[in-house]
Amino acid sequence: MLIIFVYVDDIIFGSNEESTSQNFASVMQQEFEMSLLGELTYFLGLQVQQNKDGIFLSQTKYLKQIFKRYDMEYSKPVCTLMVTGCSLSSNDESATVRQPTYRSIIGRLLYLTGT
Repeated sequence: MLIIFVYVDDIIFGSNEESTSQNFASVMQQEFEMSLLGELTYFLGLQVQQNKDGIFLSQTKYLKQIFKRYDMEYSKPVCTLMVTGCSLSSNDESATVRQPTYRSIIGRLLYLTGT
């Protein structure tokens, strides 16, 4: 079995037999200009760790990048997303939300949860 994943100009492939992967790489290098970078460790925000027990995916690095980009590296975790007992009103005097920043954060969080 050979599994191939293509995303724009990147290709990831693997097989349950080393010879199948090597043959595919050889054919692809003859047809296209490409370089082999070795074992997959990071792709599209996913960290990939391979060992004898299986393949493990995590997004720790991507999440840390999000925290750093929005100055949230040293934020403290909370069990609720907003203050309890707070009454919301359109007449409050809190700072306005910058919509592009808000949309950017939400988009990154959607990608994080979708992958």
